[in-house]
Amino acid sequence: MKYKICVPIPIKSVNISENIDLINNVKDLNPNLIELRLDYIDDLQHITKDFVTNLLIHTQPKIPVICTFRDFSEGGKVKIGISDRVKLLKTIIEAHPTYIDLEMHIENKILSELIQLASQNETNIIYSYHNFEKTPSFNEVSSILDTFLNRLKNQIQIEPKTLEKCIFKLIFMAQSFEDNLIPLKLCKEISSKELRLISFCMGDLGLFSRIFCNFSGSFLTFSSMIDKTAPGQININDLREILQILNFRI
Repeated sequence: MKYKICVPIPIKSVNISENIDLINNVKDLNPNLIELRLDYIDDLQHITKDFVTNLLIHTQPKIPVICTFRDFSEGGKVKIGISDRVKLLKTIIEAHPTYIDLEMHIENKILSELIQLASQNETNIIYSYHNFEKTPSFNEVSSILDTFLNRLKNQIQIEPKTLEKCIFKLIFMAQSFEDNLIPLKLCKEISSKELRLISFCMGDLGLFSRIFCNFSGSFLTFSSMIDKTAPGQININDLREILQILNFRI
C-alpha cells in the first residue's frame, strides 16, 4: 500500500505567474496529487480553458491534478446559478485535468452530460459528498453510496469500464472521536469490493481518520501546505512527521 497525500491549492489570483509560484512551492513538497480549488476565484470570467490549461501544464503529467469548483452547498466559496456552474465545470473538463470533482447531488441529466464530456476528454471523475454538520451512522453513509451507485448504473447507465475509473468521496464532520471509525470502516468495506473511495472526518476531532484512512483503504488523504481548504486539515510536513514517529514508511 502506498500512502497517498493530496495537497489542495486555493487558486485566489487570476495572475498566472503568482499561481505558478504557488504550484511550484507545493510541488517541492512532493505530494502524490494536487487539487486546484478554482471556486476561490471571485471573478469567474477569468476561469477559461486557457487559464486552467496554463495551471495544469505546470503539474501534469508528473503530478496528477484534481480540479474542483466546489458547490456552495458543500463548502464552495462562491454562490452561482446552476447553468453558470455547469458551464464552468465543462470549461474545466475541456482543459483535460486528471480528475474533476463532481458532487453526488447533481441531477441526472446534467451529471450524464458531464460524464460524457469527461470521457471524451479522458478526465476521470471523483464523485463527492460532504456533510459539514455531523457524521451519519454507518448504515446511513453506506446507503448514501449505494443509492448513488444505483443511480449511476440504472438511471444514468454508466458503462462498467467507466465505473471502474471512478473515485467516490464521502467526507463528514466529526462530533466525537468515535465518528472516526465510520469512514475507516467504510473504506475497508468498499476497498474489498474493488471500488476506489476517499473517506474521513473533518474537524479537530476527525484528525485520527485523516491520518489513518489510507491504511483502511482510502485512495488518498488531504493535507495542506499553508491555507486550509477544509476544517481540521493538517500540514503535510506535520503529517509526514507523525507517520515517521509512528514508524510508518510512506
